[in-house]
Amino acid sequence: MHSHEIPAEQWHGFFDQFSHDHAGWPVTVEVLSADDAGPEKLARGLPLQGISFDRAGTRPSSLRIIAGDEPAANVSHVIDLPLHVRLAEKEEDASGMLMIEPAQGQTTVVHFHPPHWLHPRH
Repeated sequence: MHSHEIPAEQWHGFFDQFSHDHAGWPVTVEVLSADDAGPEKLARGLPLQGISFDRAGTRPSSLRIIAGDEPAANVSHVIDLPLHVRLAEKEEDASGMLMIEPAQGQTTVVHFHPPHWLHPRH
């Protein structure tokens, strides 16, 4: 798995492109726990609608992850004051994860996988 940090000055373009390229892909969104309880799963296998951020001055003040396309199955998760964004991808199938670390609080992880219609089984 190849991973790297996305520089803050590239976040706007990165998240626009990521949202465009991964729209509809199933995602699992989890918040890592500071204790032994394990990660809190906010979404499991929901289609990604997008990731965007609101700016405050020259740095983003919050990131919003939106997944799900039905009223009963949707998630909107906000991460205040993101500090680090890391992307890890598997070259063989384009799946991977985004790790978003805020200035305070717990890290959010977005696991993404190509939809079945993108790589149909023969």
